[in-house]
Amino acid sequence: MKIVFLLFFLISFHSIIAQTTIKSSNELTGKEIQEAATQSLENWNYYLRNDLDSLKSDAVQIMMMGYDGKNDFAINTGKRSLGSYLIRTGQQLKGIYYLKAANIYFEKRENFVIQTEILNEIGNGYLNNGKPIEAEKYYLKSLKCGKNSPDPTSAFLAEVNLAQAYINSGNDDKAAAILQHYKAESLKRAKFEAVSSAYALLGTIADLKTNFPLAKEYYRKSADFGFKSKATSLIAQAYNNMAIVFYQENELERSLEYFQKALDLRLQTKNSKSISESYYNLGDYYFGLENYKEALKYYSKSEYYCKNIKLVKEELDAILAISEVYKTQNKWELAYQEMAKVVDLQKKYFSELAIEQSSDNELLQSLDQMEVDDKNVSHEAKLIAAIENEKYHTNILYAVFAFALIALTLLVFYRKKIS
Repeated sequence: MKIVFLLFFLISFHSIIAQTTIKSSNELTGKEIQEAATQSLENWNYYLRNDLDSLKSDAVQIMMMGYDGKNDFAINTGKRSLGSYLIRTGQQLKGIYYLKAANIYFEKRENFVIQTEILNEIGNGYLNNGKPIEAEKYYLKSLKCGKNSPDPTSAFLAEVNLAQAYINSGNDDKAAAILQHYKAESLKRAKFEAVSSAYALLGTIADLKTNFPLAKEYYRKSADFGFKSKATSLIAQAYNNMAIVFYQENELERSLEYFQKALDLRLQTKNSKSISESYYNLGDYYFGLENYKEALKYYSKSEYYCKNIKLVKEELDAILAISEVYKTQNKWELAYQEMAKVVDLQKKYFSELAIEQSSDNELLQSLDQMEVDDKNVSHEAKLIAAIENEKYHTNILYAVFAFALIALTLLVFYRKKIS
């Protein structure tokens, strides 16, 4: 009996050792995926601001790793990044779909920091889709969720975007009140970039109300806090806004000075869209003064720059502006030539847009299919596990019965021997 039980123990122990070895291997793979997904979370904010192509690539890579390794954290981290990419590239509804899926995952795990950001992003998706009321709903959800977050900034993160939603809905007073609170909270925590953004939007509200002196004051403060934050892009935007206010107040020399300051800073940051905007604004400045020679010079600079950087939409705007200058001068033949360029470029633009969206759609379909396959595999795995579990328990019963039978036989044999 001792020998039988010793053999049984050795077989069982060998099985436990084998299972432990397999488990360790799986944990190591899971750890690698976990680390990659965690790094992806850290990359999200930088890519969102500076490199949308990298944001998409990172999202797809992490999602595929998650599906391969059956890692829900990686899958939903990828969905969050992909959703953020899509709402900024014209596919808001699909982006919102991915963000909502990621939100369900992080909500269950009570990760309030990430959930606050996701709800804010869903609001951005609806705002970009021209639905400020729906956006407002998710911004308010984000603010409510942020109160449970260990990060104190989560409690007011969405306020600046909520203010933009109110501006879009025509509720400027409510927007201004929200921005004042956002500004105060950001100032307490020395988040100067956020303070600069708040002042810029407050300037926009004052501008809309034709309160140009107040708008100018806000834009100047936006620039001051931009300097404190060392966020050159915000300083340049504030200068650009101040130039517009000076123009509206007929302070033309100051306006030109600030348009030029904005351009100089944007050339330093190498933000292509902002640079093209500055050239275009200078064209508008001279066009308003009926200085058509200088207007053509800057519109042409904008066109040439956009053509080299492949900013097709901005290039179209510049060509249309050039055509308008020629029309104003009654140079109809030159105006028609520019319009012909517009038609050709529009064909190119919509063709490239269709190819890009088609490529994105194929990618999304592939990811959706992976999700379906993953769910099917999971269901199949659960079914197999249930069958295997049933077999395991049956085998245990057989083993117990066999050992009982052996023990009984040995006992009978032992008793006969005694007799």
